[in-house]
Amino acid sequence: MKSLTGALLIAIAFLIHFYLPPLQTNPTPITAHQPTLSAENNLQPIKTESRFKEKLVEKTESLPYKTVYNDDPETEAGTDTILQEGEDGKKTTVTKLTLYEGKEYSREIVGTETQDPKDKIISRGTKIVWKTLATSDGEIKYWKKIRVYATHYDSHCPGCNEWTAIGMRQGKGVIAVDPKVISLRSKIYIPGYGMATAGDTGGAIKGNIIDLGFEDARTSGWSARFIDIYLL
Repeated sequence: MKSLTGALLIAIAFLIHFYLPPLQTNPTPITAHQPTLSAENNLQPIKTESRFKEKLVEKTESLPYKTVYNDDPETEAGTDTILQEGEDGKKTTVTKLTLYEGKEYSREIVGTETQDPKDKIISRGTKIVWKTLATSDGEIKYWKKIRVYATHYDSHCPGCNEWTAIGMRQGKGVIAVDPKVISLRSKIYIPGYGMATAGDTGGAIKGNIIDLGFEDARTSGWSARFIDIYLL
C-alpha cells in the first residue's frame, strides 16, 4: 500500500514539472495605450473666429492760414508788400474702430499729428501822400486810390429800407462798403457817379466791393463793373 502511494506522488510531481507552465513571479504591468508619433501628427487644430474686428481710419483736415498786416508809416498808403506767403497747415487723426459683425461697436482716437499753418504777412503802407486828379467834375485832392467792383441798389431791394446802417437817408450819394476796407463816413470820389459818403453796409458787400445808392436802381443807368475810386 505504501509503495502504491509513493508511486502516485512521483507521477503527480512528474506531471507538474513537465506539463504545467511555471508561475510568473514578476507579471508584466498593464499600461495605458500610448499614441504613436504618427497619431499625434494627425490631430487637427481647432479654429475659432471672433465676430469682433478692428481697423484704423486716418482723417486729415486742413488748417487755413491767417493774413497778418503790419502797418508801415514810412510807405505810402495803398501800397502793400507781401513779406511772407501763407501756407495752410493740417491735422491728422488716427482712430481705431471696433466692428461687431460689420457694424461699428466703438471708436478710440489713438494718435494725432498737427502741422501748424504759416501766416501770410503783408506790410501795409499808412503814410498819407496827397495827390491831385483832374476829373470831369473838376480837380480833386485824394490820398488813396482803390480798385473795386461797383454794383448799385436802392431802398426797395430785399432787406433794404430808407435808412442806412449809420442813420443816413438812403439814396444818391450814399454808398455801402466793407468797413474793413473803407472806413464808414469816408468821403469818396467815384468816376461816373460823383462824390459819395461811405454810409451803409451790406451782407454781400465784402472786400473790394461797393454798392452805389440810388433813389431808383432801375433807372439809374449804372452797370456793375470794376472801377478805380478815390478816398478824399
